[in-house]
Amino acid sequence: MKTTNLLRLAATSLVSLAATLRYDLPFVQPRNRIECPSAETILKELKPLLSAQAEILIPSSPGWNKSSLRASSPRIQPQFQAVVEVASTKDNTPGRTDRDWLMRQTQIRYANRIGAPFLAVSGTHGWPLSLNTLKGGIQISLRKMNDSKVHPDGKTATVQGGTLQYEATKSLYSQGKKMAVTGLCECVSVAGPLLGGGHSMLQENHGFAADNLISAELVLANGSVVLVSSSENTDLFWAIRGAGHNFGIVTSMELKVYDAQDNWTMLTFVFTHDKLESYFSTWNQLESEYENVVGLPVVNGLFARNPDVDTANPVVILQVFFPGTNPIAGVYKQRFLALGPVVNVTTPDIEYVDLYTVGGLGMSSPVCREDNNLAGFPNSHAKWDPDAMRAGFNIFSELTADPTFNTSAWILESYGRHGVTAVAPSENAVAPEERQFHLLNSPLLWWVGNDEGDRKKAVEYGRRMQKAVGPKDRALFHAYVNYAVGTEALPEIYGRDSSRLARLERLKKTYDPLNRFGFYNPIV
Repeated sequence: MKTTNLLRLAATSLVSLAATLRYDLPFVQPRNRIECPSAETILKELKPLLSAQAEILIPSSPGWNKSSLRASSPRIQPQFQAVVEVASTKDNTPGRTDRDWLMRQTQIRYANRIGAPFLAVSGTHGWPLSLNTLKGGIQISLRKMNDSKVHPDGKTATVQGGTLQYEATKSLYSQGKKMAVTGLCECVSVAGPLLGGGHSMLQENHGFAADNLISAELVLANGSVVLVSSSENTDLFWAIRGAGHNFGIVTSMELKVYDAQDNWTMLTFVFTHDKLESYFSTWNQLESEYENVVGLPVVNGLFARNPDVDTANPVVILQVFFPGTNPIAGVYKQRFLALGPVVNVTTPDIEYVDLYTVGGLGMSSPVCREDNNLAGFPNSHAKWDPDAMRAGFNIFSELTADPTFNTSAWILESYGRHGVTAVAPSENAVAPEERQFHLLNSPLLWWVGNDEGDRKKAVEYGRRMQKAVGPKDRALFHAYVNYAVGTEALPEIYGRDSSRLARLERLKKTYDPLNRFGFYNPIV
C-alpha cells in the first residue's frame, strides 16, 4: 500500500486497544451476556494503554450520549460500558507510538482479562438486529482517523478507516477533482458500505465499491495488523470485499480513484399514486431495451408523503442522474414525461462534489437523521412486479397515515449493471446475487421514541411490505447485506453458493475463531 509513515500511524491508538485481544484467555461468544468491571474501572485501567490524543468516555462523561448515538437509535442500541475514540497521531512520548509500545508489551491483555466484547464504528448507520446482542462492551470509534490522500499517480488514494463519505468526496475532489466509488449517502462511512459490497452512483462504469479496493490495513481479532491485497493475505482480501464486517477493523484502504465529471444533470418527476403501475411498467421497459448498453443513468425512485401534492396518499417520485450528455437519459425523460407527472424539474450543471446534497443524500437530508429508530425491510430484484409494488404501496400508505410514521420513505434503486457484471463473481465475497438482482428496494421506517407499541407496529408493517413485494418462492429471495434487517438466512445475504459460504466459514474459523467480529450480520 502506498502509505506514508504518518498514515501508517493512523492505526496506532486502535492497535493499543485491539492488540490486547489475544486468544490466551477464555472468551464467551459475543451473543451471550458477560459480566464486566464497572465503567469507572475500565476508564482507570484502559486510559494508560492509549495515546494522549485518544479519548475514553463512560456513561457519566460529558458527551456520552452523542458518542453512543446511532442513526437507528433507540431501536438499535448496543450496550457499551465505554467508548474509545482512537487517535491517528503518535503519542507525545518522543520516539514512541502506541503500536511500538504494545508490540513490545504483549503481556497486556486488557480486553481479554475483563471479558469485554467490542464494536468498531465510524458512520453508525447500520441497522441489523445482531448489533443489539452486544452487551457490556467497548465501542471503538474510528472517527478521528478521517484523512484521504490522492497518490502521485492520480489513479489511487489512501482513505482512512473512520472517514465518512462526504469527507472523502470533498477531500479527493480538492486534490485534482478525483472521485472514489463509495456508498450512497454522505453520512455513511467509506469503509462500511465497501465491506458489504457498496452500491453507488458510479457503479455503471466502475463496479461496486468493493471492486475498487486495492489493499487494506486490517486489525485482526488477535490484535495483529496485516496488509491484505491481491498479493498479500489473498484469502482475507477476498473475504473482506463482501463480508468484511466479520473479519477485522479496517484502519486504512487504498482505493482506485477516477476523474470527476462536473456537469451532472438530475431529472426529477413526481407522480400521484394512480400512475404507479405505468411507472413501474415504463421502468421495466427501459431496463429491458437498454439491458446490454453501457452508460445507463442512475435511477432512484421513492414512495413518500408530500401533502403539497396529495393530502391523502404517498406520492411516487423518480430521480434520474447522469454526467455529461446521455442520449439514453433523454429517452428516460421522454417516457416518464408521457406518464403525466405533476412535477417535472431538470437540474443541470451539478458539480460532482455537490451531487449527493442536490440529490437529497447529503448530511442535512432526512436520510442522514439520527436517533430516529431507522428500520429497513429490503428486497432485490431483476425486474419490477407492478402488481406486487401496488400491494406494498397500499400497506405503506396505511402505515404512514399514522403521524408517528409519516416521515418514512420507500427507496427504489437502480445504479447500473455494466460495471458490476464486468467483475467475475469469484473475484471477491460479494454475493453473486448482488450482481444479478440489480434493482434494490426497501421501506425505510422512521419514528421517534422508545414506545414498544410503535416498534411492534413498525416491524409488523415492515414485514408485510417486504413479503408483499418479495418473490413468491422464498428460495429466490435476496437482500443486500448492508440493507439486511438481521432476520435473513445466511444464503439470502451472502449468496446461495454453498462452496462460497463454506469458504467464508473456514476463513472465519482461521482468523476469528472466537467470533469477536460477530455483531454485524455474522456468518457464524
